[in-house]
Amino acid sequence: MTSVAASVGDATYQALNPKNRRRSTTTRVVLEDRLLTDRRRESLAANALDVWRNMGLMAWAIRRTLDYCCLWDFQPRTDDRGLNDALKSLMKRDTEPEAIDSFGRMDWDDMRRVAEAQKLLAGDAFFVKVSDGTLQMVEGSYCSNPTNRRNVNEKWINGAKIRGGKVVAWNFIEEDPISGQRTGRVVAAKNVWQHCQFEGRPNQIRPQSPIVAAINEFRDLDETFDHMRAKVKLDQLFGVAFARNEAADAFDEFDTTTSEQQEGSARVVDFGDGPAVIDLDVGETVTSVQSGNPAQNTQEFLKLCAQVALKSLDLPYNFFDEAHTNFFGSRAAWLLFERACYARRKTQDRLHRKMAISRFYRWCVPVDMGGTGEIALPNSMQITDIPFRWVPRGVAWWKPQEELDTALRSVAAGLKSMQDVCDEHGFGDYVDNVREIQKERDELSELGFVQKWSQQAMVYLADANATSETNPPMNSDQLPPIYSEDVVPTDQKGVG
Repeated sequence: MTSVAASVGDATYQALNPKNRRRSTTTRVVLEDRLLTDRRRESLAANALDVWRNMGLMAWAIRRTLDYCCLWDFQPRTDDRGLNDALKSLMKRDTEPEAIDSFGRMDWDDMRRVAEAQKLLAGDAFFVKVSDGTLQMVEGSYCSNPTNRRNVNEKWINGAKIRGGKVVAWNFIEEDPISGQRTGRVVAAKNVWQHCQFEGRPNQIRPQSPIVAAINEFRDLDETFDHMRAKVKLDQLFGVAFARNEAADAFDEFDTTTSEQQEGSARVVDFGDGPAVIDLDVGETVTSVQSGNPAQNTQEFLKLCAQVALKSLDLPYNFFDEAHTNFFGSRAAWLLFERACYARRKTQDRLHRKMAISRFYRWCVPVDMGGTGEIALPNSMQITDIPFRWVPRGVAWWKPQEELDTALRSVAAGLKSMQDVCDEHGFGDYVDNVREIQKERDELSELGFVQKWSQQAMVYLADANATSETNPPMNSDQLPPIYSEDVVPTDQKGVG
């Protein structure tokens, strides 16, 4: 292992060798975990964190990625409405900071968001299950091989103890926040959740982040911005330039035809008090110093560099520059980015399912057996049989009228359900929404009002018990509209 690592050198990852990047091509395929050793993994994480701390573009790119991957809603799907409500209530309670974080700092949404950020910066993150039911999150850079091995026959690779090709334990480094002293702790693999995303190579134990390939681009872009900014500031120090013909008097030569005050004003020009009048002699000229810095070609090149850097996270450039394209280009770019986020969301979904199932066991197991006993399942249902799902929160409509029309036509054609429409646009549970609407209508009815619609709708809710005679089919121009803010008394006829 040492000989292979030494032969390839730090040039294997250009992020570890920002200068002298021209190197010979490699001729041997080596396992990625042997190339990315503990030392290199920590160096990569430190480099990425340094750029993340100091460059707004990279920090923004990570935040934008997290916005698309880390917003989820819990939806139990049992046939028992009371059980669904109980599961929702318990899940909301047990994902608060004091119930989910061993240190009581972050709720479940915050923990997942930080873990996703660590996955992008350090390659992975870990959740360690604590005996009280909480979780402790560990950064990927704090997972490394133990320094003092009691058994030399144990196989440790980048903080993972391997047996038969499987990970059986992890070694985490704990750092004292005051002294900085580090100590190791070995945790069984069954008590650890590794949050990562495998891409490219099948035999990796700990994958690297996709942002590794763009760290140098981010850093170079940041340094170029600093250099260009300094040059622009330098240009501002020189406002005007004086010139004279050879036959003209020198600027500092005394002129008998002018007063002492005029002579002084001709030598000194101060723009601090606003516009200034410059008294020039014959043969003298003054021009304003103008600079095209940065040049147009330079600006275009910087845009290209920014685009290349953002592509490491599959971010389209119009996310950074909203005026870069038109509506249709923005929509197409968003759809492609939505597809690119599928794999990242799958890793989040795994975390959700692990956490939810662990909570189900805690709620269903009796108190004398270590649980809370708050949920009593039907005799025919096991804990693993509880149907549920975590739904990524969608994005609101871009063109509400057109997209709503398309969505309702898709429902009418049987291509999707109303729940699918709610999932795509972040509207929650469709049945819960209908119940909430019915509740509002009942409250309005008790107050003597009924909702009156002002626009037509394609889909409406009819009385399921009504016959065809009492509730005949309606033509398209007779369908009751669905959206209005008008509220009228019940003694006025209207559709409600």
